[in-house]
This record gives sequence, structure tokens and C-alpha cells, in this order.
Amino acid sequence: MTITQILRWAFAGVGAALAIFEPTLPYLLICTLVIFADCYTAWSLSRRAAKAHPDKVTKDGHKFQSHHFGHVLLTLIKSYALIIMAYLISRHITDGIPIDLTKVAAGAICFWQIWSILENESSCNGAHWAKVAQKILVDKTSQHFDIDLSGLCNDTEKDTKAAEKQEENK
Repeated sequence: MTITQILRWAFAGVGAALAIFEPTLPYLLICTLVIFADCYTAWSLSRRAAKAHPDKVTKDGHKFQSHHFGHVLLTLIKSYALIIMAYLISRHITDGIPIDLTKVAAGAICFWQIWSILENESSCNGAHWAKVAQKILVDKTSQHFDIDLSGLCNDTEKDTKAAEKQEENK
């Protein structure tokens, strides 16, 4: 087998995969854009947090770091897998049901990311709409502070276990 034949088989395989998954491409593109928009708003929040709380945020807190890019890639991979699996399930398993699972999956991903965008934009923001939004959204400003939150989780678990013990004793 020559290199030409190997390349021919490889490109034929790639072409076949693209032909199979071509109906998912608009959903993949839309979700990718929304995920990158969330990434941008998180970066924008870190810049606002660094300006508002310079003593609490690390010097490189407003920079985009490689481990954050790893999280973005992992989110993209999970989103792509969900959309492709939803398409395959919709096409081959539940083809008699009039619900397009691909649209449902892409809609859920977009909703999740847009919610995160709203959280990012309303955090560390003095605008009136942001204050109203913070009543139902999470304030993500503290994620950019230079503090270790692992002790907080352990304390919460201890508090939960203590509350459970008090409940049992009653």
C-alpha cells in the first residue's frame, strides 16, 4: 500500500464522517460561538474584578491562562459529543418521535452558556440591571480572587454532617 492509497483512504474516511455529521454543523457552530462568548465575558469579568479589587486579585488574574483554555476545550468537546449523540439518537433510535433532539441539546447548551454570560456580565457591575439580575444569578467575582476556596467546601461538608446528626438526635 503506497502513501497515495493511504491518503486516499484517509480522506475518504474524513469525507464520509463529514457527510454523516453535516446536519449537526450549524448547531456545532452556534454552540461554539456561544461558548467563546462566555469565555470572553469571563475574561472581561476578571479585568473588572482586578480594577475593582486590586488587593484581592492576583497580578496575572486578568490574563487568559492555558489551564482555562483546557476548560474551554473540554466544554467544546462535551458540547460536540452531546450534539452529535443527540443527532444520532434522533436519527436512528427515536426517528418516529416528532422531537428533534439535536435542537433540544443545542438549545440546552446555549441556555447554559447564556446564563453563564449573564452571570459574568452582572458580576462586579454597578449597573441597575446587574443589581436586579444578581438577585437570581450567582456573583462570580470571588472566583477571580487570590484565595483558596477548598477549606470553604470542607467547612460546608462539616456543617452539613453536623446538621444531619442534630436531625437524627431529635
